[in-house]
Amino acid sequence: MAKRFVLNTVKLFLSLALGMILSEVLLRVCGFQPWSYYKTDANEPTMHEPDAILGWQNKAGSYTVPPYHPSGETIHITFLKNGRRRTGVNSSVNSAGELVLIGDSFTQGWAISDSETYAWKLQKKFPFFHILNYGTGGYGSYQSLLMLERELPSLGHPKFVLYGFIEHSEVRNAAPAWWLELLSRYSRRSHVNVPFATFDAEKGMLRHPPERYVSLPFRESSAVVTLVENSYMRLKTRKRFVNKRLITEQILLSMNRVSKENNAIFVTVLLDGDRNFKEHYIKFLSENNIQVIDCIYEITNEMRVPGEGHPNDKMNTLWAKCISDALNDQFENSRLSNQLRNNTP
Repeated sequence: MAKRFVLNTVKLFLSLALGMILSEVLLRVCGFQPWSYYKTDANEPTMHEPDAILGWQNKAGSYTVPPYHPSGETIHITFLKNGRRRTGVNSSVNSAGELVLIGDSFTQGWAISDSETYAWKLQKKFPFFHILNYGTGGYGSYQSLLMLERELPSLGHPKFVLYGFIEHSEVRNAAPAWWLELLSRYSRRSHVNVPFATFDAEKGMLRHPPERYVSLPFRESSAVVTLVENSYMRLKTRKRFVNKRLITEQILLSMNRVSKENNAIFVTVLLDGDRNFKEHYIKFLSENNIQVIDCIYEITNEMRVPGEGHPNDKMNTLWAKCISDALNDQFENSRLSNQLRNNTP
């Protein structure tokens, strides 16, 4: 009896082992591979740090990044306290108040030097404001809202909040499996844990703490384990993506509310997106009495950092001009324009 039990147990383990081996071979033949991390530039410093609420934020310090392409230039990046990107001469003394920028890597100025960001260029155009750039690589609208809620109440005289909005933010706000996976594969940059929001027909926007892609043992040696991870995460997050636009609309309304509560004017700046995205949000924001600036251009190769792909100095110059022109001209008879002319705290 004991021998039969041992024999059956051995047969079971051999069958399972054979099944795993055959599954592994079949998956690899079909193109599935074990987990691997994406290799970022080996000389690119880690410029972010984990944050229990935001997921991650910019890490204070000065960084030097070698060119991403032989034709490129060395990149100089400076982050101040609370994750702010340096915007030039500190004009907080005797300024007309703060002009706060929030957004993702486009607003942060990924892969370009401090002086090339549109935030720096706006500081030069509006020296009477203290420009505060909280743009952070990989952020969705929800993370930008959390950053705004954290920082805005502590400022002295916030006058404006400009949100650099791109279409991909809708995806990030819902944190589907493939977005969590992508961030996890780039985890050397410390973009891992993602706070996200969902939408309930009765309760509206629901907030969720940071979540990360599941990590199982032997993932880096087994395609089967990697497939199990992927299947689990897709099942877990399958309902999030459907309401990504409704979620994003609620976030924008919340940004406007927080700005008003702190006596600041909220302005949404459209930086990148297709025609449907542009038309939808111009209509939505206008219907909700939220100022919107359309700065969407075709980002050609000449407008990208060589070897990396993010918007370069030329593109940021266009954005700075678009934003400054709108602040000066498009809202000629609004409170926005009156604030600009009345350069007092």
